[in-house]
Amino acid sequence: MTHAPLGSLNSVGGIATEINAVNYVSPRSWLSTSHFVLGFFLFVGHLLHAGRARAAAAGFEKGIDRDLEPVLSIIPLS
Repeated sequence: MTHAPLGSLNSVGGIATEINAVNYVSPRSWLSTSHFVLGFFLFVGHLLHAGRARAAAAGFEKGIDRDLEPVLSIIPLS
């Protein structure tokens, strides 16, 4: 290896968007990273949704008690 890995503290080069810089981040890297992050959050969302749906189907989810909402005690402006 002739240079430090991308993004390491010892990597040298210009701005990260310059093509000839050592720590250049290619569009392919941006695309793959963004898809990984998006996929991760979508997966976590699916897990949360599945858990809530199973809890609601089993009768464990009570929801929000709207009788205790502070907004209901506010006098209307008009």
